Amino acid sequence: FNWRHFVKGLRYSVGVNASYNQNKMIKIGNEEGVLPGATWAVAGMVTRTELGLPIAYFWGYQTNGIFQSQTEVFQHIGPTGQMLQPNAKPGDVRFVDVNKDGVINEQDRTMIGNPTPDWTFGMNASLEYKQFDFSMFIIGTYGNDILNGGIRQDLRFTNRTTAILDRWTPDKPSNTTPRYTWIDVNNNYRVSDLYIEDGSYIRVKNVQLGYTLPAKIQNRIKARSMRFYISAENLLTLTRYTGADPEIGAMTSFDIAIDRGIYPQARTFRIGT
Repeated sequence: FNWRHFVKGLRYSVGVNASYNQNKMIKIGNEEGVLPGATWAVAGMVTRTELGLPIAYFWGYQTNGIFQSQTEVFQHIGPTGQMLQPNAKPGDVRFVDVNKDGVINEQDRTMIGNPTPDWTFGMNASLEYKQFDFSMFIIGTYGNDILNGGIRQDLRFTNRTTAILDRWTPDKPSNTTPRYTWIDVNNNYRVSDLYIEDGSYIRVKNVQLGYTLPAKIQNRIKARSMRFYISAENLLTLTRYTGADPEIGAMTSFDIAIDRGIYPQARTFRIGT
């Protein structure tokens, strides 16, 4: 949708575009009906494509909070009464026995997120009034997930975000961030929905304000055209994603929205003529 108008010396335009996407795989040329996807670090395959589901969906374990006590570990049992996570300690992740077979293993991995946005959208606007001009460009997505690889804990000596300060401790229990330990017998950081975050965002991609010298002044200084401007790129980003940058591309079609520690796009300011 585009609108252009000129009224009382003011010329302005506004353009809006949006696209809706809903996809599922309808044919795979093998007996399993599954295509392997992207791999990540020590976690192995983290995306895959399956008949009837979105392409390259995130594949991992479902979680159900954090064990707050040893009693909760004992109470997390299978259909015949056996403990599902006998090695777990208070502060460890409670994983879901998806197929209800009394064992938590690879067979319990399931769809934990969709990297493809439901909506992608953009907006551009411009106006001119006398010697002044202004333009702005906004982009965004809605309904997509990101696998935040920055929270991996299998490496001991690495930087952490401040989110680690909210980890589970006996004095400050958490139901979202497990305890920090170098002896992870529960395999807390296997690929699960703990890595999956809402990747929706709105970003002011570019904004510019300009001023063109009046013709009389340009004639005096023998200038054909002289315009001053100030602009900014990536000026503002609104998102719930906790990683460095929600605008993540893909190495391949199966590698969509996997944040492997990408360098964020810079916020850039320019002044020129």
